[in-house]
Amino acid sequence: MPAHVYTVKNLAESGIRFPPPVLDTAAREGPGVAFRITGVLAIMFIVFSCTAGLLGSFPESGVTVLRVIGLLFCMDAGFRFFRWFRHIRIRQKILSQAQGVPAEPLALVLQGNPETVSGQLSAVRSIIAGKRPRVAVVYKETGTKKPKFYITPYRTVQDWQLPSGTALLYRHHSREHYYVIEDDFDFIKSRSPAGIFSGAVSPADF
Repeated sequence: MPAHVYTVKNLAESGIRFPPPVLDTAAREGPGVAFRITGVLAIMFIVFSCTAGLLGSFPESGVTVLRVIGLLFCMDAGFRFFRWFRHIRIRQKILSQAQGVPAEPLALVLQGNPETVSGQLSAVRSIIAGKRPRVAVVYKETGTKKPKFYITPYRTVQDWQLPSGTALLYRHHSREHYYVIEDDFDFIKSRSPAGIFSGAVSPADF
């Protein structure tokens, strides 16, 4: 694995910490898989409860339980959609009002921790599926003596190359965990497996 690819733990040991890319992830992935699952379950329970009530195949108490479960799933899906929509609006507002700050690419960070059992299982699943593990680009803001670090959403990459140029960093005026990174890094899904355990990753001297 290239020298500029690290785990979150390696970077934390080097003093590099960053808030999660909430806004960019929302823009890239939409409301999320959990929203789709809860939405489908809500529809299934509501339709099933209505059908069971009309056919009389369920006691009234059972139909009520099904409707309550469906309503709970519906409320959960609604909450997830509202949170996603709110993040999209905040992102649009930041891009329209904030001043872009140049940020330089520093490293690639692997999603998860390959030193843990769950991280290893995730890497094995990626290899079996014929794709590389998901990574994000770590950016360091410029023009300050105490730079902060930010990352892009985790994505599957074709190669391990860092972006060639600087990105623009847009931050919320009062909430530092809200930020947007605009870069030209070409993330493309790969069909070739990657060995995540091919080499040790050691902290770099940043």
